[in-house]
Amino acid sequence: MTNEVWIIEAPGKKRYLEETLKLLGRDAFVVFTKGHLYRFPLREKGKKSSPIIDKNFNDFGREPLDSNILHRIREVVKLCPNVMVATDADQEGDVIAWDVACLIRDIAPNPSRIPLKGMDSDSVLEALSAKGPVKRSAAVPGRTRRIIDILIGSAYSNTGIRVGRIGTALLGMVASEQPTTNFMRLSAPSRDGRSPWIAQCPIKSPITESIAKEIVGLSLPVLDPVETLDRTFKPQHMGEIMIEAAETLGLSPSETAKAMQASYEAGKLSYPRSSSKGISRAAAVKMKSILAKAGKRANPDLLETKTEKDVHDSPHPLGAVNLSLDPTKMSAEEGVRLLIARGIARAGMKHKYQRAKGEIVEKFLLSKGIPIKAAKYVGSLEWTRDLGSTIPGKKRWQKSEVYKRRSDAVLLETALKHNLGKPSTWGTHVEAFLKLGLVNSDLALTERGKEWLSRSPVELLDPEFSARIEEACDYVDQDIFKVRGKTPWQASAERIVKSLPPAITDRIIGAISGIPAKPEPDYREMVDNLPSTLTPEEMELLAERTGPDAIMATSNVQPFLPEFPYDEGTIPDYEISH
Repeated sequence: MTNEVWIIEAPGKKRYLEETLKLLGRDAFVVFTKGHLYRFPLREKGKKSSPIIDKNFNDFGREPLDSNILHRIREVVKLCPNVMVATDADQEGDVIAWDVACLIRDIAPNPSRIPLKGMDSDSVLEALSAKGPVKRSAAVPGRTRRIIDILIGSAYSNTGIRVGRIGTALLGMVASEQPTTNFMRLSAPSRDGRSPWIAQCPIKSPITESIAKEIVGLSLPVLDPVETLDRTFKPQHMGEIMIEAAETLGLSPSETAKAMQASYEAGKLSYPRSSSKGISRAAAVKMKSILAKAGKRANPDLLETKTEKDVHDSPHPLGAVNLSLDPTKMSAEEGVRLLIARGIARAGMKHKYQRAKGEIVEKFLLSKGIPIKAAKYVGSLEWTRDLGSTIPGKKRWQKSEVYKRRSDAVLLETALKHNLGKPSTWGTHVEAFLKLGLVNSDLALTERGKEWLSRSPVELLDPEFSARIEEACDYVDQDIFKVRGKTPWQASAERIVKSLPPAITDRIIGAISGIPAKPEPDYREMVDNLPSTLTPEEMELLAERTGPDAIMATSNVQPFLPEFPYDEGTIPDYEISH
C-alpha cells in the first residue's frame, strides 16, 4: 500500500486504474472529479443570464458542478497529501488539473501531474515517466477558449439569434459549400470479369436527383485498366472513426464518443479524443497481433508514425480483437472497437489498385442523352478497383445506386475539412447545430436557416476565421504571464479579442465594459463545511497510507512555488490567499 492519492476525471476509470496500479505495486487511493469541477451557471428559460465575465476578462462566474466532489477531494487530500493529479493528457485535463491544484493548494501545495493516456499498465507507466508539476501554463488554452466562446455568444445574445464561434461557422459552411446527404455510386463492369470499377459522388450540381436516377438505371460500358498503383492509408483520428461508425453502425457522433470512452475506461482502447493520424513505434509493436490476423501483407512498420506535434496516438485497440466478426451484431463499444481495429489493419498494408479512363463513360452517357455538364462530371470521377485480398468488412462487388448518408456524418466530414472544433467537441457541436432547425434532413437551409444566415456576423460565418481563433487560443505567449493584475488566460483572451475585426471587438468590449472587476470565488471554506463523504472503511484506508507501514512513493518533483499558484506580482492578493 502506497502513500498516494490519485485524482482522475471519470468515475468509470476508478476500478480499472486501481487494478492497474496494484499490478504496478502502487496500491493508491483513487478519487474522481467527475469531469470538470466548475461550470458557468445554466441560463433560466425566459430570463436574462447573469454576467459571468468582467471587464478585465475574468471568468468569475464559474461555480461548482458538484460541491460534494470538491469536498471529498479536500477530505481525502487532508488525510493523504501526496497527490497525483492523473487527469487526461489533453487541454480539458490540463484545466481540470489546475483547478484541482488550486482547490488543494493550502493542504497539498505540490501535487504531481500524471498525464494519463490509458488505463493499461504500459499507458500508466508512460504517464508516470512524464510526471511533473501541475502547470498553470498548460491550462491557458482551455481557459482562454472558454472565455472567448462565452464572450462571442453573450455579445450577440440580444440579436434574436444564437451566435457562436463554431455554430455560426457551421451555418456559413453549409451555406457556402451546400453539402448534401444524397450520393450516387456507379459500378461499371470490367473486361476481365473481375471486380467492377467504382466511382461515387454527391448528388449536387451538375448532377440532379433525376439525372442520378437515370444514370444509375443504365448498364454502363466495360472499362479497361490504364495503370496499376500502390497506396497506403493512415490510421483514423476520432472524427473519421465517428463518421465510419455512423455509416456502418448507425451511431451518432456522441454515441460513438461514448462507446470509445467506455472502452478507454475499461483499458480496451487507447486515449480516444485524438486528432492524430499516426501512432508511436511502441504502439505499432503492440498492433502485431491484430495485423497478423489481417494477412501476410500486414506489417506494423507500415503504420504511419505520429508527428512531433501530436500528443496522442491515433485511437487503437488494446488487447485481442477478432477482425472476422460482424461489428453490426456487437455492442456499440465492441463494434466501434472492431471498426478501429480494421482501420489499423488497413493502415498496416500496402494496397494495389487500378484506375480506368472515365472518358469512355462520358461518351456513353452523352450517347444516352445525359446533359453535357453531368456527363463530363461523371467521366472526370476517379474510376478505381482494388486488387488482391482485402480485410474483412470491405465490399468490392457493389452495384450502381442512389443512396443517402447520415446528415451528422456529412456535416462532421465537412467541418473536419475546415479544422472546426476539437476532438472532444466535434460530435456535440454537430448534433447541437442539427437540432436548431436551420437545415433540413438533406442539409439544405430552411427558412429559419436563411434568416439566421442573413442576421449573423459575416466574419463569424467564415469557418477559417473560427479555426484561426482556435489556433490563437492554443498559442501561449510568455508575455501573457507578465500582465499585472490578470491571469494568463485573461491576458490571452484580451489579446485575441483586440485582434479581431473592429466590429466584433467593439461588440465584445461593449458587452463587458459595464461589469466591474470581480475576484474569482474561493469555494474551499464553503465545501469544507459540508458533511463528510468518507465511509469509516475509507477513513481507515487513508490512515494506513500515512502510517509508519505505508510505502513512500514520493513525487520526486521539486516544490514549484512561487510559480504555483501565481507568478509574484502578476495576480491580485485575493487570488493567492490560503
